[in-house]
Amino acid sequence: MLGPRSFSSLCSRLVFPALALATALAASDAGAQQPYPQQPYPQQPYPQQPYPQQPYPQQPYPQQPYPQQPYPQQPYPQQPYPQQPYPQQPYPQQPYPQQPYPQHPYGYPPPPPQPPPVPTTRGQNEMLALYITSGLYGVGTGIWLDALFKIDDPGPSIILPLTFGAAAPIGVWLWDSQGGPLHRGVPAATATGLVLGGVEGIAIAGTQWQYTRDDGKDWSFATQTTITWIMATGGGIGGWAFGEWLRPDPRSMTFIGSGAAWGALSGSMFGIAVQGRHDDWKDGSSVAGLIGYNVGMVGGGALSILHTPSFNSQKYMWLGYGLGALAGCIVFPLYLFVDDPVVKRGLIGPSLGGLAGTAIAGALTWNMQDDDGTRPTAEWEPPFQFAVTPIPALTPPTIHTTASNQSILQMVGPDPRINTAPPGAMLSALGTF
Repeated sequence: MLGPRSFSSLCSRLVFPALALATALAASDAGAQQPYPQQPYPQQPYPQQPYPQQPYPQQPYPQQPYPQQPYPQQPYPQQPYPQQPYPQQPYPQQPYPQQPYPQHPYGYPPPPPQPPPVPTTRGQNEMLALYITSGLYGVGTGIWLDALFKIDDPGPSIILPLTFGAAAPIGVWLWDSQGGPLHRGVPAATATGLVLGGVEGIAIAGTQWQYTRDDGKDWSFATQTTITWIMATGGGIGGWAFGEWLRPDPRSMTFIGSGAAWGALSGSMFGIAVQGRHDDWKDGSSVAGLIGYNVGMVGGGALSILHTPSFNSQKYMWLGYGLGALAGCIVFPLYLFVDDPVVKRGLIGPSLGGLAGTAIAGALTWNMQDDDGTRPTAEWEPPFQFAVTPIPALTPPTIHTTASNQSILQMVGPDPRINTAPPGAMLSALGTF
């Protein structure tokens, strides 16, 4: 039997170790169970780990395009297509030629017709004019020789005019066919020179006759024909030189002839108007007409170098001359109210009015085309072209490279004077002969 003290001691010996063991087990169980609620503390770094993971969204900028966004990033190489319009911007900047689209809904308008090339050889009409004038020149040459040799018999006197009248066109044909086609404008200029020169000779002989016939000092028929033949020949040579130098449009030749005619008409009327009351009207008319003839011829030739009117323009210029002269005639009714009038002085009105009408018509029809849609193409070109150009570079000489001189060339090097233009300039001239 155990006593109370022994029981208590036994209990203390058994209970306390058991309690200690239970406490230890409980503590171990508690220690083993407490980490489960404390596990969130090591799990909190996972939401806290984004702080070191923040560089990942920062680093993906160079990295994300390659693995993650290859498909959406493929448009980036395609973005140059909207960016390529920078070189394509000329297309919206080129609407200047594309503006015809609203005006021409079917597309671009057809290009304007190209002007026909300027011919370099004579035309058929030029040759026809030269054939006619050369025939007349030949007949005039025969008449001059008849007068020079004093052939009065009608039978023999017709031989020379017929002979030269046929020989001159044949000579022109040989000149054109054997020597090659004549240059553009040369036949027309030669024909015009023959006509203008012949008229000049006739005008000079007629003026001399007008002032000297009463005194018996007028020229003989042989002298008059000689002056006419010399002037016609000189006019033909001058026309040929003018044609070879300028190569004019044939329309310029008719303009020169028209200028001479306008000058002669206005000069004749002006000469009649300014002479004395009782003077012979033919005296002033012959002198002033001769002066006006030459002024009109030279002026027409000078203007034709700068601008050649078309045939239609010249028609209107003749119409303007007639209307201007007619308008100048309104001064004549005014002489009804003048005491002791000198009516011939009223010719100043049509003389100057005709020239004014010609100038107005020429200005209004300055660029008028002909019926075939062409415009005169006469452009003045000097016979020689001068230019100041730099001296060309020296060309390297041809060197046959061999094994012996190859090493020398490599050591010495290229000559610095080769392919180098020397200083200075040179004057060059280019012309057609």
